[in-house]
Amino acid sequence: MTVINRQTIKILDQKESIDSIDNHIDSDHSIIKILNHDLNKIFTDQDDYRNHPDDNHEILWYDQSDINNTYAFVRIGPKSLKRVRRDLRYLRQPPVFVTSNLQSWLDAEHNHHHHQPYSTNQKNNYVIGPSSQTTFHPSGNDIMSSTNIEDNDDEEDEPIYNHNDHSSTMMNARVAGNPIHYSKLVPKFALNRYYPIAQVNRYLEDVANLRSSGITLFTIGYTHENRPIQAIEILNNPNDPNFLWIDGCTHAREWVTVTTALYIIDQAIYSKIPINFIIVPVLNVDGYVYTWTKDRMWRKNRRPYIGSRLSRHSMPERCTGVDLNRNYDINFGGSGSSKNPCSFLYQGPQPFSEPEVRAASDLLSNNRHRIKMTLSLHSFNQLWSCPNAFTTEKTKDHNHHMRVLRSIQQAVRQQNGVIYDIGPLGSKLYLGSGFMMDWIYHKLGIRDAYLVELRDRGFYGFILPADQIWPTATETWAGIQAAIQQIFL
Repeated sequence: MTVINRQTIKILDQKESIDSIDNHIDSDHSIIKILNHDLNKIFTDQDDYRNHPDDNHEILWYDQSDINNTYAFVRIGPKSLKRVRRDLRYLRQPPVFVTSNLQSWLDAEHNHHHHQPYSTNQKNNYVIGPSSQTTFHPSGNDIMSSTNIEDNDDEEDEPIYNHNDHSSTMMNARVAGNPIHYSKLVPKFALNRYYPIAQVNRYLEDVANLRSSGITLFTIGYTHENRPIQAIEILNNPNDPNFLWIDGCTHAREWVTVTTALYIIDQAIYSKIPINFIIVPVLNVDGYVYTWTKDRMWRKNRRPYIGSRLSRHSMPERCTGVDLNRNYDINFGGSGSSKNPCSFLYQGPQPFSEPEVRAASDLLSNNRHRIKMTLSLHSFNQLWSCPNAFTTEKTKDHNHHMRVLRSIQQAVRQQNGVIYDIGPLGSKLYLGSGFMMDWIYHKLGIRDAYLVELRDRGFYGFILPADQIWPTATETWAGIQAAIQQIFL
């Protein structure tokens, strides 16, 4: 369950649901929580977006914290909301209405709780009230929305820290009983905070400006909106030609992948571990900016929708963008992807159509004989996975992959006591075609290609609170160190 609204969530029982839903029929979209078992009773796969322009729904995340049931948080349009109203009597459980405008809701929470620390006491985060109503109390830094950030974010987005001004240090050394964890390399930069792109880039620049040799910041390419995609090379062992590749934020709303990538950079340099790295903290730069300025739940990149002259101006905003992790040339267009531009799984018009994917694939392909391991950071589900994603068939290296994954699983558990699942992604989570991981393994011939789904299992989903950043990062680094022992040393 996510903890992002202070409004009372309405339980839509048979009697109250008609009035409650009627109040939101004209809204652009609504967020509801619905029993996973009931999803197929209401929603069908609408591939023909031209005939069903309003009948959209997107499963944002699943809440698996209830041992008896799995719930889905779904963003739905007006037509689907009417269908919920119509079909209530067929459902096992009445759905929960969350909000009719997610971004405005997040913006309001940011204004109401601006600069207030996040509370780790869950009793303060949600209160079960009378009449089966649930009131959620948000935190301050767990959702940093973009109310005061303009579209020209790179100009307006001033950093929270200032490396030249000691007075800019956070006023309190602790947040709600949790310490602020500062960078070992850039002492004024807190690693357990979410940051917009300008501040991420400022940190990368500060790291690159350190006097330590072997650190290089470079641009691997540019996005649709002409933003640079930054990568950092860490040459800890010049005598070793091999590299470990790590990428984050393929899907824009997965903010914890960015903070985890920054922590890995910090540790890789500070610990002087004798491994060379290439790390891309934010691959989907345009999408990431969009989650800070327009829509916190945006997933795809920002490829403009290209249609006929008559239709292109009338298409909904959801028809913008491509799922970058469906755009690689491996079983392109197969299971777990969509030809529908309005789908959040849209694969794109052809493989490598997206500049972000071309930038990453060119660098990987050109260095295929030097990159010994790759790791793509995603969220959420607490799963360390290996190929295949597009099929449930095992690869010829399955036994090796599982041996590496078991060592990772043990190291992660020893770090914070949290258990991650392990196994091939296609059999452990879902089928997906056009994945970077599968392309790297099958087309580039890099044996050790992995993907990790970070915290959590759906209690907070993509809206992971800031107090989860540090444990997520530290356990991920522990897992990487275990993999390094198996693969490099």
